[in-house]
Amino acid sequence: MPLLIDGNNLIGTIPFLNLEDDNAKEKLIAIIQSYQARKKNNIILFFDGQPLHCPLEEKINRKFTVRYPRFEEMNADREIKRQLDSYNDFRNVTLVTSDRDLKEYAKKKKARIMNSIEFYHIIKHYYRIQGKQMENKQRINVELSDSEIDQWMRVFDDE
Repeated sequence: MPLLIDGNNLIGTIPFLNLEDDNAKEKLIAIIQSYQARKKNNIILFFDGQPLHCPLEEKINRKFTVRYPRFEEMNADREIKRQLDSYNDFRNVTLVTSDRDLKEYAKKKKARIMNSIEFYHIIKHYYRIQGKQMENKQRINVELSDSEIDQWMRVFDDE
């Protein structure tokens, strides 16, 4: 299922990210990459403005791409619309944005639409679950000392 994400729009909804931060895009890429690795979705993340130190399209992995608008454009909306135009079947295409114009465009194409804030909450929930799983793993994978092993062996030998 292709997931098209309006990156600048999403950054604006995440409380700990800010478009004024020069590293906000890299931080969002890292967040989305972690999410994508677990969920296995095909994701295209679009950003406004010219790319810093990378081409217009950067393959993060086989199923995750970051795209910037062509040089004559500074807004990613046209790139997102071009991508939407490239699909024939929209049943599994989801656009993540809060941009009214993009939502209307995707709606006409019959693509699924998810507000950026809704997607942020999905990612937040995913990280909360992932954090609990890591916490449980750390509790389960506790190393026992030799004396603790000896004590447990005595307990079980008595039975």
